[in-house]
Amino acid sequence: MSEVYNNLLVNAEKPSRLYSVAKHLTKKCYKLLGLALVFCLLQAQAFAQTQVSGKVTDNNGEPLPGATILEKGTNNGTATAADGTYTITVQSGATLVISFVGYAAQEIAVGAQTTINVTLIDDASLKEVVVVGYGTQKKSDVTGVVTKIDTDKFNKGPIVSPDQLINGKVAGVQVQSNSGEPGGQTKVRIRGGTSVNASNEPLYVIDGVPVDNAAVNPGGFQDGRNPLNFLNPNDIESFTVLKDASATAIYGSRGNNGVIIITTKRGKAGQGKLSYNNWFSFSTIAKKVDVFNADEFRAIVQAQAPSRVSELGTANTNWQDELYQVGTGQSHNLGFSGGTKTLSYRASVGYLKQDGIIKGSSSERVSLSLNLNQRALNDDLKITTSIKASQTNDVFVPFGVIGSSLVFDPTQPITNSSDTQYAGFFEYANDLANKNPVAELTLTDDKGKNIRSVGNIQFDYSLPFVKGLSANLNLGYDIFTGSRARFLPSTLRSQFNDNGEVRRANFTRTSGLLEFYLKYSKELTSIKSRFDVTGGYSYQDFRAEFPEFRAFNLSNNLLGPNSAAPATMTEAFITVEPNRLVSFYGRLNFSYADKVLLTATFRRDGSSRFNPDNQWGTFPSVALAYRISEEAFLKNSSIISDLKIRAGYGITGNQEIGNFQFLPRFTQGLPSASAQFGNAFINTLRADAFDPNLKWEELRSFNIGLDFGLFGGRINGSIEYYNKTTTDLLFTVPVAAGANLSDRVLTNIGELESSGVEFALDATAINTKEFRWNLSYNIAFNRNKLLKFTAFNDPSFIGILQGGIAGGVGNNVQILQIGQQLNSFFLFKHKLDANGKPLVDGVDHNGDGTIDMADMYEDISGPDGNPDGIVNDLDKRVVENPAPAVIMGLTSNMYYKNFDFSFTLRANLGNYVYNNVRSNGAYFNRVILDAAPSNMPRAVNETNFTTPQYFSDVYLENASFLRLDNISIGYRFDELLKNKLKLRAFVTAQNVFVITDYTGLDPEIANRTSDGIDNDIFPRARTIIFGVNIDF
Repeated sequence: MSEVYNNLLVNAEKPSRLYSVAKHLTKKCYKLLGLALVFCLLQAQAFAQTQVSGKVTDNNGEPLPGATILEKGTNNGTATAADGTYTITVQSGATLVISFVGYAAQEIAVGAQTTINVTLIDDASLKEVVVVGYGTQKKSDVTGVVTKIDTDKFNKGPIVSPDQLINGKVAGVQVQSNSGEPGGQTKVRIRGGTSVNASNEPLYVIDGVPVDNAAVNPGGFQDGRNPLNFLNPNDIESFTVLKDASATAIYGSRGNNGVIIITTKRGKAGQGKLSYNNWFSFSTIAKKVDVFNADEFRAIVQAQAPSRVSELGTANTNWQDELYQVGTGQSHNLGFSGGTKTLSYRASVGYLKQDGIIKGSSSERVSLSLNLNQRALNDDLKITTSIKASQTNDVFVPFGVIGSSLVFDPTQPITNSSDTQYAGFFEYANDLANKNPVAELTLTDDKGKNIRSVGNIQFDYSLPFVKGLSANLNLGYDIFTGSRARFLPSTLRSQFNDNGEVRRANFTRTSGLLEFYLKYSKELTSIKSRFDVTGGYSYQDFRAEFPEFRAFNLSNNLLGPNSAAPATMTEAFITVEPNRLVSFYGRLNFSYADKVLLTATFRRDGSSRFNPDNQWGTFPSVALAYRISEEAFLKNSSIISDLKIRAGYGITGNQEIGNFQFLPRFTQGLPSASAQFGNAFINTLRADAFDPNLKWEELRSFNIGLDFGLFGGRINGSIEYYNKTTTDLLFTVPVAAGANLSDRVLTNIGELESSGVEFALDATAINTKEFRWNLSYNIAFNRNKLLKFTAFNDPSFIGILQGGIAGGVGNNVQILQIGQQLNSFFLFKHKLDANGKPLVDGVDHNGDGTIDMADMYEDISGPDGNPDGIVNDLDKRVVENPAPAVIMGLTSNMYYKNFDFSFTLRANLGNYVYNNVRSNGAYFNRVILDAAPSNMPRAVNETNFTTPQYFSDVYLENASFLRLDNISIGYRFDELLKNKLKLRAFVTAQNVFVITDYTGLDPEIANRTSDGIDNDIFPRARTIIFGVNIDF
């Protein structure tokens, strides 16, 4: 540069030379400027690159070492360190692709971010499969309301009936025990009931076989058994609950009340595994009815009926204490599973013995299970075989013995050694007097035995010559036999005049199943779509036989239940009931870009339970879903991992109404109506009323829901709204008897609407290497309303009375009334004094000179709708109902190192119970008017009633409750026998506590006849269990 400057000075006077030098200098400057510009551009490019750091974890928060971080469209990449962290430099506007084996890859636009933390979702969870009708679907593709409960979420403890495993686990599903008796009946309601006279029980499908869900009750005894008791809970892998019509319509006329699909455990390829599980339990009564003791009772008799003091004894007997015991139980289950690539198996045997908390009651079960999975023809043919069988033996408690323990005179002894005519027990000579509950319990012999087997073999063949086409053939059976024998000896006070009774009842229920369907699946990559179509045929044949035998006036008691031969009075009869169900069905599933999902189903059923004109019904459904989380703006969200909105509509039916209801039938008369021919007594038959035009109940259901997942699946939940309307509702209504000799008939006359909202949430609150905490919560709101009766045009018609109670004859405290919920309570409004206490009977409170119902009950309405000064049935009013407005469930599972701790809470809110124990016993005239002085609940002091007030709303109580169903703690021993044996020991408590304002034994009442009426209920036990699970 200096050389150029010098030349410039020397040649200043030479213009041409100067121009040449200037030109040369300009070229040099341009070159230097160009080099500088290139340098600046390179620097700018370097500054436009971005360095991104972050951490990659799984949906449990654990780091994923070795995960691949790749700049999309380049070879620029890195891998995460041992702690899941990474750093990568990428170009401006780059997109990161994060992937790891077994997890779904994610793409994230970098933008202005410098820190990007990623949660990868387990690919298996995305592809989780749920069982639906006639096949399976990816959970993410489901458009209906489907809930799956796996083994790890089951309730803990000595569970006899499988349906108790999911009590409190599914939003809108109630599992209610009719009693605490071992093996006793349960009622399962999905989104409330949909019928009045037809069944409200869901359809159960066990490994592809729809099974009969009717209670086991041969001979019409008061206490039946749960039809699912044959199934060992230890053999169950999962429950799948189908709740809305779009999911259940594929089952047509059997889907009205929802469907519960039970899948049992199966073997897997690999080395054989042996497992042994056992537990021992101890059960006690949680609460007793508070009645007067002997001294208090003597004082009451002295005050109320001094003339009867001489009838009292000198003992001090607590009859409830004499009835109850510590019930013990034990369970043992042995399972073996394993297999190869072409054949896997699982076999198990189980034994259960559970003694009840009332002396003598028990249930015993031996169960067997065998499942086989076979593959052949290059894996194109899959053969699945399932066999389940069991035998149960039950010992029953005499009906009424619990009620007797509350009212029998506490001043009397249990036995009377000076009088042997009642087998040495104390009894009153008066036939109408209460009976000794200990004598009834000791002398009655009442046993039952049930044998049931359900099984099937299923062939699934993928046709190799048509890609995507498969054929499925399912052959199944259900064989159910049982017997019940009850012996009442002549030494029993209740049988003293009849000289004893033997009653035997058997039953056999069988069904055969043949189902065949074709399924075709196709990917349409050109339009980012896929679909599958299923079409099939189903045939199921049912047959039931119920022989029954009774013998009276026994010659002796020596042979117990076999003492019928020398009887002088016998009667025998048999009922045979066949029916068939034939169906054609189809389903279409369509998916566009994994965003828009469509499901449409169609089923046509023909049932022999209806006359030929009404035998066939059509049940369609359609559902649409939109996976918002698959849209670009959410697909790679670190917060929202799943978001799907669903809507569905469908029609289902109900054909569970019994057999031959549309035909002229004859019903056996009562024993008192038998005709005598010599020494034989022949049963009489009477014609029943019938409606030849009976048809299906139809349920039209609409559901809209939202599924969501947050933070890589750590939080998952759903929100649902549904509305259901049952048309052609079947009612048993009063009619003129006429030639039918019956005053009631089953007919289609009504319409019922129910609606509700459900919310369910599953969350992993904490997830570290040593501590994990999972929470599940659900809540459901449900209300129903009777819309109309089409058979009654009388404006004075108020409804159909329901809900019979103990006390009086024909007393009913519930009603079916238009505009009200089913079985609402129908009672008088009792007047209260200044202290809020009910006015007592026998006093002229209103000062009109007479003592009548108007002194105690509110005058609500006369014939013209206005108060008329007279209190009669027109003044009864609808007061609450037995169905809870809200049901809730909360489950917590914690795992710390080798410890585990879990509990389940349930709550019902807004349910009411009529306390029939009090209304039938808590009045002082029991010591005056009864054939022998009768004890009373201490609650009589709260009302001071002298006479029974059966229709007073005083006995209607708010039975809302919060119950700790079970709580369990366990410890896992991992390193035993050089890691060849795994053992878990646990302690579990059931029915730990109940918080409620209800004054009876238990606020959760599912009576044999009417919900919400508390009388003579076998109480629930409080149980503690010790057990071990061993895997070899």
